This record gives sequence, structure tokens and C-alpha cells, in this order.
Amino acid sequence: MITDPLFYAAAIPAVLIAGISKGGFGSGLALVAVPMMSLVIPVPMAAAIMLPVLISIDFITVWVYRRDWSRADLKVMLPGAVVGTLV
Repeated sequence: MITDPLFYAAAIPAVLIAGISKGGFGSGLALVAVPMMSLVIPVPMAAAIMLPVLISIDFITVWVYRRDWSRADLKVMLPGAVVGTLV
């Protein structure tokens, strides 16, 4: 368990910034969450702490919007997504 107060001083704002950004209010500010935390802990540990947070945010978003999707948009975006993932 991390007991360093400096860690919490960096982690709490980083998680809040990531949540607000993923909610659509902070544009691309979620990119600063891991670098902000890596100022006080090693980078792999910062990424490992943020990954479950970001996955849970994405899971909740998909669950909330599970009935609001467009088949036409999916047909346009899916081929590019598959190619981009393979590359």
C-alpha cells in the first residue's frame, strides 16, 4: 500500500482530470494523468494504477450508451479500426 502523501497529492487530481476528460469536458486532458503521477512514482506503476480506472470509465460509458449507436456509422468506421489495429 502506498502511504506517501505526495503520491495522493498527484494521484487524486490525475484521476479526476482523467474522469472529467473522458466525460467530454476536458478535451484531451486525460493524456496528462500518467505523466502527472509519474512525477512521484515509477512510470509502469503509474500506468498500472491508471489502467483499471480508464477501463472502468470506458465500461460505464459503453453500458450507458449501449442502445444509442448507429449501424451506418459503424459500417464506415469498423474497416479503418480493424486496419489500424492490425497495423
